[in-house]
Amino acid sequence: MQKHFFPVTKTARYFTHGNLGNHTQFIWIIIHGYAQTADAFLSSFESLGSEHFIIAPEGLNKFYSRGFSGNPVASWMTSLEREHEIIDYTNYLNSLVKSLNLAAFSQVKTIVLGFSQGVSTQTRFIESSDFKVDYSVMIAGEIGKEFQENLPEKLANLKSLYLVGDQENILKPEKIESHQILFKIANCAFKIFEGKHEVNQNTIDKILDFIAE
Repeated sequence: MQKHFFPVTKTARYFTHGNLGNHTQFIWIIIHGYAQTADAFLSSFESLGSEHFIIAPEGLNKFYSRGFSGNPVASWMTSLEREHEIIDYTNYLNSLVKSLNLAAFSQVKTIVLGFSQGVSTQTRFIESSDFKVDYSVMIAGEIGKEFQENLPEKLANLKSLYLVGDQENILKPEKIESHQILFKIANCAFKIFEGKHEVNQNTIDKILDFIAE
């Protein structure tokens, strides 16, 4: 048996909230976690004002939330042929940024946010891209495994925030601790919000305080 690979074109979907224009002060690219959808994830951010423009891309891998039934949900990758999946989703995210012509809004502050599985996706996207990012926000997830021993200079120098809930029930305590140690040498703040493995209003408030500092 021989294994082969063949690249194909796939249709991705994404959601936005707000209008991008001269009034825009912040562009958010928010990356959902495992077994979520982009529109459901985006709903947590709809309280942000009109000066915020939000983009929520959705993972290319879809599956049913309860085996053969339930609502369809998405993920960014699995361990099977992970190198190809990483290339696919970083290419997708970089293509999306270019298609929206976000570089034309260089005066606008850009926040790239990842939640849960989206944290590894987010950090790989930032590292792979020449797109201007002003803030990195990581919520209750692991950065890319290849970055966990030696944080790349680009990620280390970026103004970053790592958030975890005071009732976190998914991410293991030792993983949280290892990220705290890693980020101590980087330009990264560590904050606790009120909640579980989720994004809630208290999470949003902590992020807004961070970017206002």
